[in-house]
Amino acid sequence: MEIIDIHAHVYEKVAGITQGAPMTSEKLGKVRIGNRISQFLPPAFENTSSPVETLIGYMEWCGIDRALLMPNPYYGYHNDYFIESVKKYPEKLRAVALVDLLKGEKAANELADIYDTTELFGFKVETDSTFQCAPGKRLADEDLLPVWDCVNQYHQPVFIHLFTDEDIREMKKLIDMFPNITWVICHMGADACFKRENMDNFEVLLQWVKSYPNVYMDTSTVPVYYDDKEEYPFPTSVKVIEKAWETAGAEKTDVGFRLSGHADARNNEGAYQSGENTVSYTGTG
Repeated sequence: MEIIDIHAHVYEKVAGITQGAPMTSEKLGKVRIGNRISQFLPPAFENTSSPVETLIGYMEWCGIDRALLMPNPYYGYHNDYFIESVKKYPEKLRAVALVDLLKGEKAANELADIYDTTELFGFKVETDSTFQCAPGKRLADEDLLPVWDCVNQYHQPVFIHLFTDEDIREMKKLIDMFPNITWVICHMGADACFKRENMDNFEVLLQWVKSYPNVYMDTSTVPVYYDDKEEYPFPTSVKVIEKAWETAGAEKTDVGFRLSGHADARNNEGAYQSGENTVSYTGTG
């Protein structure tokens, strides 16, 4: 049986944004957020980095066969490092592309070039980091549509981390506008559902996953939203995942922790594939 980590983060250094300020690596697991120093990783991460070699080491130790490298503006833009990592471990890794959605047409051209010339596929959007410096912007704003149109034309998947009720409404518009995109809702709805304890939003997303053939969920990191309330084996998270399976079926909630199937890339199409005897790990973040 093949085991796949669907949501793994690697980076040579932190160079992202959070709390409306730049976030950069310091030493011993610490980062600088604006003028403030904060513990971000355990001190064992001496350079406050998450190198691909460390990921591979953990994969071998834990029996993980393959992993999907997932970007996020929170950590910074690391397409070049992702490309290097995939070339170094082609049998182990695939990687998702990241561009600045706010650049609209320019970002769409950059993304098309990535699809045409590199090993990367798909597109990741994390709404909080993306819109921190543009709080009035929305996913389906007209000037951002060229990016979604590019993804749609290339039949690529979008991995989306939702934070707000508005994000959910905007995503629904995009689902209806761009039928060639395969949508993967990261962390089963993430902050838009669990951090705000809005299970009505979770029910809405479950119905989308059930009803739309091109909408899926990944179950990575769900226990994080309950780790201040309970410890392993995270019974609330188990109930959430079971609810998703009962409502939408394992084949639609299979990206993060499934009994068959995985995400993959074929000829730069970023196709979503199902396969027998495959179980995807819950993901690292």
